[in-house]
Amino acid sequence: MKKTKLTNASIEADANHGLVTAIYVRVSTEEQAKEGYSIRAQIEKLKSYIRIKDWSFYKVYSDEGISGKNISDRPAVNELIQDIKDGKVNNVLVYKIDRLTRNTRDLIDLTEIFKENNCVFNSLMESIDTQTASGRMFLKIIGIFAEFERENLIERLTLAFEKKAKEGYSPSSRITSYGYDRDKGNKIQEINPKEAEIVREIFSMYVDGNLNFSVIAKNLNNRNIKTKQGKAWNNTTIKNLLTNPNYIGKVRYSILDKSRYFETEGKHEAILRHRS
Repeated sequence: MKKTKLTNASIEADANHGLVTAIYVRVSTEEQAKEGYSIRAQIEKLKSYIRIKDWSFYKVYSDEGISGKNISDRPAVNELIQDIKDGKVNNVLVYKIDRLTRNTRDLIDLTEIFKENNCVFNSLMESIDTQTASGRMFLKIIGIFAEFERENLIERLTLAFEKKAKEGYSPSSRITSYGYDRDKGNKIQEINPKEAEIVREIFSMYVDGNLNFSVIAKNLNNRNIKTKQGKAWNNTTIKNLLTNPNYIGKVRYSILDKSRYFETEGKHEAILRHRS
């Protein structure tokens, strides 16, 4: 069916024929397997609701496999915002508010955009209708709780990582320290023999050779030895390696927050041994 551009004036004139409704759906990668959160399930329920309310259906805007933390990285929601500003729709329908966003600031900003462009917002599960003052207030309250839940999840994950470190497991989830590898699913990092030799050499150059960071970095770069990230060595990467307790068998936690920093005995094998 051919879509015609609707101005705000034409929408108001056609109000008796129902709201011109855009459906917005989103599901993150983690939610794909959860019953009731699939894109198809959301769309089917929302289209049924549109028919019941006798609204006009305009288009489905879908962000699949994308987090609801912010709106800046979601192409479909940004397209929807532009279409609202262009006067193509005057009603947005979602399955739940957290499908639109889990960030209170974003939710408030979106509410203002809807209001400025004479666009109504409806949430199926929360029964929210922003045509009313109470609906707009309730929308903000729900948004606050959605953000609280997200921050609460982050807090629980932080405590879990801290507990893991105290038990002697490295909390690193991406790149391990130079000299170690950790395969996916393994809790304990394992020594990378080739890199471990370089680690021992770096410590020897610094302790026995009395070489400074710059000279050590130049030595490694001249030999085309790369860091764990495949980059050239510099004063900072050499200093970080030399001050890393990982190499003597310890695990450290919260490097950036000194108030929470601690070191404990790790489960992994040390690359450096104490000299007698």
